[in-house]
Amino acid sequence: MKSLDEIRNKIDEIDAQMRALFESRMDCIQAVAEYKFNNHGNIFDQDREEKMLEKNLIQLKNKNYSKEYERFLREILVSSKDYQKDWIQKKEKIKRGQ
Repeated sequence: MKSLDEIRNKIDEIDAQMRALFESRMDCIQAVAEYKFNNHGNIFDQDREEKMLEKNLIQLKNKNYSKEYERFLREILVSSKDYQKDWIQKKEKIKRGQ
């Protein structure tokens, strides 16, 4: 049986991997925001979100985590939309010379 410290060290390693993946994902989110800004796209795409949720929930190996994983994904979507909105607003202010 692993000690609590060993388990926590493993969690710390996973957190570091998740942090790097988060930054990589946010780089993509910024690129999406830039594309939408340049092409007058909508921030919210319900069809895309539903497909993303469905695809990822189906691929989840441990179905005992479904509820929490869906909550996690929904938070990512909220954060992504918020970031895009803020990024686009900043660009619009710059464009208007404010």
